[in-house]
Amino acid sequence: MSKKKETVKEIFASCCFSSLGLDSTLCDQLRERLGFEAPTKVQAQAIPVILSGRDVLVNAATGTGKTVAYLAPIINHLQSYSPRIDRSSGTFALVLVPTSELCLLVYEILQKLLHRFRWIVPGYVMGGGNRSKEKARLRKGISILVATPGHLLDHLKHTSSFLHTNLRWIIFDEADRILELGFGKEIEEILDILGSRNIGSIGEGNEVSNVKRQNLLLSATLNEKVNHLAKISLETPVLIGLDEKKLPEDKSNVHFGSLESDVKEEVEHPNTTLSSSTEDFMLPAQLVQRYVKGIS
Repeated sequence: MSKKKETVKEIFASCCFSSLGLDSTLCDQLRERLGFEAPTKVQAQAIPVILSGRDVLVNAATGTGKTVAYLAPIINHLQSYSPRIDRSSGTFALVLVPTSELCLLVYEILQKLLHRFRWIVPGYVMGGGNRSKEKARLRKGISILVATPGHLLDHLKHTSSFLHTNLRWIIFDEADRILELGFGKEIEEILDILGSRNIGSIGEGNEVSNVKRQNLLLSATLNEKVNHLAKISLETPVLIGLDEKKLPEDKSNVHFGSLESDVKEEVEHPNTTLSSSTEDFMLPAQLVQRYVKGIS
C-alpha cells in the first residue's frame, strides 16, 4: 500500500462523527443504535457538505453508508431548531426510494436515530399500505417522510391535509433504481407539484426566513436518466464519489434526455453522461458477503 493510501486510511480511521459537525447526542445514537464508531468514507465526505446546505450528487456503491450520510445532517438541523418543531409543522424532509422494502429499511434507521429526539416524527407511505391510515398519519404530521414515488404522488394530489409547505429537503435515494422501475413521470410530477425551491420561514416564532430547499441525489450508477434528474432537481451540486477528470469539461453542455426516454448506451455516446468509474471499482470494506451451499 502506498504512503498516500495509508495516510487517507489513517485519516478516516481517526475521524469521528462529532468532528464532522454533528451534535454529540446524535453521535451517541449513531454509536449505540447503529454501531457506527467512525464514519465511512462517503459519510465523512458527504455529511459536512450536506450540513452546509449545498445540493449534493453522491455516486457510491451499496453498503457504503449512504443512508446515514443524508439522514444524520437532516436530523442534526431539525433537532437544533428553536423553538422545537412539532407535528403540526408538517413535513420538513422527504426521502424518495424505489421499493417498499427500502422504504421500511430507511424508516427503521430513522426510528433508531430519533430515539432521543422524540419531537421529530418519522413516517412512511408506500405501495401496498393502508391509504386511510396513511392519510391519518399525514394529517397528524410527519417530520421526515419516506415514500415510494407513486404513492407519494397520490397523496400530493388527493390528501389535502398533507402539509408540506415547510419542506426543506428532498432526497432521491437509489435514484438509478427509481428510474429503472419506471417512476420518471411520477418524479417530474412530484417536482412540479412541490414547486419553488425557495420556502418561507420554518415554524412559528423561528427567525429563519427565505430558507433554500436542499436537494440530494444518491445513486450507485449514473446514466442519461439519472443525469437528467440531477439537472432538473439539483443546483450547482457538490459531486461526491465522482472522478472529476472523467467528467465532461463543460458540464453546462451535458446532454440530458427525458426521464422517460430510453437510456442510450454509454459506449455510443461517451460524453453525454456523468460516467462513474468502473476501472478502480472496489467493494466497500464494511460490506459483508455470505453464501449458502445447498445440498442436493
